[in-house]
Parts: sequence; structure tokens; C-alpha cells
Amino acid sequence: MRICISFCFLFWSIIGLSAAANAQEQTADKPARKVTVQVNISPELMPNDADDWVLYVYASKPGARLPLANFKGKLSQLPSEVVLHQSMYLLPHLTLQQAENVVIVAKATKSKNPHQKSSDDIIGYSTPVNFATGPHQSVTMSIDQHDKALPKK
Repeated sequence: MRICISFCFLFWSIIGLSAAANAQEQTADKPARKVTVQVNISPELMPNDADDWVLYVYASKPGARLPLANFKGKLSQLPSEVVLHQSMYLLPHLTLQQAENVVIVAKATKSKNPHQKSSDDIIGYSTPVNFATGPHQSVTMSIDQHDKALPKK
């Protein structure tokens, strides 16, 4: 039984490595993608305790929530420039290389957890970014609204 379990583990490990190698081969011939993002914030949304807020800037496919590249910083550092590149992925099979169009999202939260929603969270979205014109793109965006995921109290 142990031999069977060991063999199964070895088999699935090899399959996983093979799939990862194939994905790298498919993207090796394409130039590395990156998006330079100038992030601003509407002055009326900047909290007095901005040093305590976490800023997340990420690229995702339009309509999707999974980040293809992400950055974490402090809200108090705005305005600033963030460069998202394809090595900033969370999951190796979801990178900037897998999307022709992306939207950049800048979200700030005091909870320090990007998955925990709060009515105080603030957010902004870029216009769509298209890599058809080249692997290096630039966009300017602003955090300009409360996250509508929860009603504002």
C-alpha cells in the first residue's frame, strides 16, 4: 500500500512539474509584460490615519477578482507610481501573460486583510489596459469611491 501511495504521489508530482514547464515554455517566447500605474487618491477620501491603512494595487482580467499581479503598500504613500510585472503573481498559472486586457484596481483598507470587506474601504478602477500595442503599458488612476461591496454606514 505504501508503494502505491508513493507511486501516486510521484506520478502527480511529475505531472504538476510537466504542466508548469509547459506553461513556462509557452510564455518564454513572449516579452515580459508590465504595467506602470500612477495611483492618486481623491483628497476628500484620504483618511487622517492613512499610515494605518493598507493599499493593494492589482491587475485582473475585466470582471474577474483574481489578481494577475499585485502590490501591497501604505495608503499614506499616495500619490505614487507602482509597477506591476508578471513575476508579481499569486498563482503561477495566473499572470499578466495570460490576459490581453486587464483592469487595475487600487483598494485601501484599514482591516489589513484584502478579503475582509468593510464599509470604510475605498477603491478605484483604471480604464482597460490592452497589451496588443506592446508588453509595457502605463495608466493613471484614482481611488475615488467607497467600495460598494457593503453599504456605507
